[in-house]
Amino acid sequence: MPGPGPEHSPLCGVTICMRRLPCLIPVLVLALVLASSLYAPPTAAQETGEATAVTVTGNVVNDATGQSVAGVVVVLEALGLTVVTDDQGQFVLDSVPRGVYDLRLIHKDYQRLDGDLTIDRPGEFTLGLTPIGDPGEGMITGIVGIVRDQANGEPVPEVVVNVDGIERVATTDEDGRFALSELIPGRHDVVFAHLGYRQRSVSVEVEAAHVVRLHVELAVEAIALDPIEVTVDRLDRNLQSVGFYQREEDGWGDFLDREDLEYWNPVRLTSALTRFPGVTTLADPRMPSRGFLAFRRRGTTCIPTVYLDGIRIGGGREPAGIDDIVNPAVVAGVEVYSNTAGMPPQYWGTGSACGVVLIWLRRGG
Repeated sequence: MPGPGPEHSPLCGVTICMRRLPCLIPVLVLALVLASSLYAPPTAAQETGEATAVTVTGNVVNDATGQSVAGVVVVLEALGLTVVTDDQGQFVLDSVPRGVYDLRLIHKDYQRLDGDLTIDRPGEFTLGLTPIGDPGEGMITGIVGIVRDQANGEPVPEVVVNVDGIERVATTDEDGRFALSELIPGRHDVVFAHLGYRQRSVSVEVEAAHVVRLHVELAVEAIALDPIEVTVDRLDRNLQSVGFYQREEDGWGDFLDREDLEYWNPVRLTSALTRFPGVTTLADPRMPSRGFLAFRRRGTTCIPTVYLDGIRIGGGREPAGIDDIVNPAVVAGVEVYSNTAGMPPQYWGTGSACGVVLIWLRRGG
């Protein structure tokens, strides 16, 4: 297996440099395939330095078996190009200007692949995708919670929250909230102290890749206390980085996350999304077994624009067959906006009148 540096093929004029990405996005570079002869003399356009467009052909194979992979979404975002590999695992980039481009390959059953593609003359090349293993990584380990006055239920600010034995300390904010991150998995004694309140100690079991949420009440006097309410949530770092949880807290749109998908265990992603009000599917007249996501509005239906990790993959007159592209097992979360109310401003514009669907894939890290 070649290293992370570029693979050159002066014979076909294509260079691919795959960047190393964590966990679910490994670097996979296979040998470039010769397109024609052992040597191709420079064309007249190259001799004169004329900047012309060229056509290159890509082949996508299973890195483990070498078999062709059909249905791979190939994205050159800089050119606004999105193509899909055919039954032979091939795709064609037609009349592409010479240059360096960010190349992205996405398939529901394989790990995503990102890299740099340099094109300087016509040619053919091959890329390998790795089948998806266990994507259950990239979570946060720690304790978050809120501290309230037991008598009136009001948040208590400036409570000192200390993890006994490891000198990990936090202080509640004006809303009574605190966070203790990057804790070692295991049982920890968490002590809550505030002048005027009875000190309280809670024993908490912290699991790897999970966040424990505490709701703690402090009493002014030494009285019997109700049991502490403890819930365990899993927060995905990728969803945090794109603002998913903040938008969910703001209350606009409909949301589902990894916990919802594991509870429903849908075979198709559209099956989970049609649980939301006004969301349905329309059959593809060319393939009745295939369904497109649609929104019902005042007796009519329209096709929303769909984004995968921020990249538009279809909508309107060109609906996205998300069940053919995305496996529910690798989805971290989905946002559904049936109108522009609360829609993130970066997704406003042409095609957004029917609404948008934002699909976020799971990441490692």
